[in-house]
Amino acid sequence: MAELGIGILSGGLAGIASWSTVLPLDVAKTMIQTNPDHKFTRNPFTLLRLVYRQAGLRGCYAGLGPTIMRAFPANAAAVVTWEFAMKFLGIRRE
Repeated sequence: MAELGIGILSGGLAGIASWSTVLPLDVAKTMIQTNPDHKFTRNPFTLLRLVYRQAGLRGCYAGLGPTIMRAFPANAAAVVTWEFAMKFLGIRRE
């Protein structure tokens, strides 16, 4: 049972760490995808500089709360499922 808790915690925290790292690029990607103006820059780093100047670090991390709320259970479930499948199939890690 302790292994289950470790899987949940490690998967959830890994998801939070991952999304906390890549969210600014995801914000830029979303801006690129949703802007109908074809003259709008397609460079994510240029967009992030623009967002940072206008809204600060908070703008670069827009949507962090809901993203983390989704990331923790999704990644926890993925790790627990992986561990269960490995055990079910008799595959050992060394």
